[in-house]
Amino acid sequence: MGVFGLNDNMDKRNDANRDEVNRYRQQRVEQFKLNISDNTGELPKAQVNSDFSDEITSFSDETTKAQIERASKKELRRQKREEKKVEKIKASRNKKVFRLAWIVLVALVTVVITQFLITGCNDFLAIKRKDTAVATIRIKTEDSVSDIAKQLEDKGVIDSKTFFTVFAKITGKLDGVTPGIYHLSKDKDYLGILNHLQFTGNVQSTIEVVVTEGTNILELVDTLYSAGVTHADDREEFLRLLNSNEFDEEYPFLKEIEDDSDREYRLEGYMFPDTYQFYIDEAPEITIKRFLDNFYTRVYEYEYEIEGYDEPVTLYQVMQDNDGYTLDEYVNMASIVQAEAANDEDMFGVSSVIHNRLEYGPQYDIHTLGMDSTIFYPYKNRDAVPDDIIDNFESVYDTYKHEGLPPSAICSPSLNALIAAAVPEDSNYLYFCHSADGQSYYAATFSEHQSNLSKAGLD
Repeated sequence: MGVFGLNDNMDKRNDANRDEVNRYRQQRVEQFKLNISDNTGELPKAQVNSDFSDEITSFSDETTKAQIERASKKELRRQKREEKKVEKIKASRNKKVFRLAWIVLVALVTVVITQFLITGCNDFLAIKRKDTAVATIRIKTEDSVSDIAKQLEDKGVIDSKTFFTVFAKITGKLDGVTPGIYHLSKDKDYLGILNHLQFTGNVQSTIEVVVTEGTNILELVDTLYSAGVTHADDREEFLRLLNSNEFDEEYPFLKEIEDDSDREYRLEGYMFPDTYQFYIDEAPEITIKRFLDNFYTRVYEYEYEIEGYDEPVTLYQVMQDNDGYTLDEYVNMASIVQAEAANDEDMFGVSSVIHNRLEYGPQYDIHTLGMDSTIFYPYKNRDAVPDDIIDNFESVYDTYKHEGLPPSAICSPSLNALIAAAVPEDSNYLYFCHSADGQSYYAATFSEHQSNLSKAGLD
């Protein structure tokens, strides 16, 4: 029976009880009227029907209360059953949703894994790689399998560095691979690549590096490191050696260098610019000796046809004949000539201005060389100076603020710059400038120089 049916029965019983109580009350009223005493005025005691209890205080008897309680409990149990049904339905629905989500997730993962495996297999077998072009790979001592894989991927030799790394580690075929240069065809499969790298006959253990004229020490170290000649851990050692006297016994010309606390790098200017063959990760001292050997050969052994000499002569002999400057000072001047001249021919004119200013500039109230190339050394120019020091940066090499030659060379001069420094043009020039297209303008007086600045578009 539902709650609504139970309530109907309870209403009917309550109505019956009310009717019975009303009849009882009406009967008492009638008895009360019949028993009124005319003499005493006392009201007779009411006759109570034994069918009703004096304790009636509501319209529900104990039986009805018990029924109501039973009905309430029954309804409560029904409600709990309904709640359980609802919870069961919800749980079933949630289970279906979770099962569906799980199926979708598994399907997606399966698709991803399948695609991943297909991609890996294609890459492993080089199915889609038809390019027969050759890529150059450089393996350094510190390179891990992942580093090599990334380089192969970047160069287009493989498509997935992840698969290649896993395969290479499982097979162990890259263990102990020889550092060096490798030339790999881009259509090789994994085994072909690994076998190629394993075969020492395929390794090129030397690197060709072109050191250009005008390169300074900081640029040189960066160039050698980028090429793989200088190991990253050797950078500071390389710079230390370039500022030491550890090579003086083997190369006596270095002994001519005067001690100067302002000198940034002692061997600046002696790293002769040329094309070199270096070993991968070779020791810094070996690399430095290659430069010094070349400098010695070019200056002391090779002979050149130089104006004013009937026969070929060494550059050192020319410097010796032009008494007044040391080899180190000529190297210093040559580095400025290298940095300031527009071309090789222009070097001799620039050199004459430097010589003239040093020798008799003060007679014309010119006490400094005033060369732009010296302002920011040891950096190439303003843009090369680190941002955290540029605001307060001031170089002791600045020839606008300091008289005479700077403490050392500012870069590696070429052979032509060295010759120009030793044999300058015979002139009375004290000024020079260049237009944007490299045209040179020379002047002996300041007024002529002002005119040249206008011609060069620099005023």
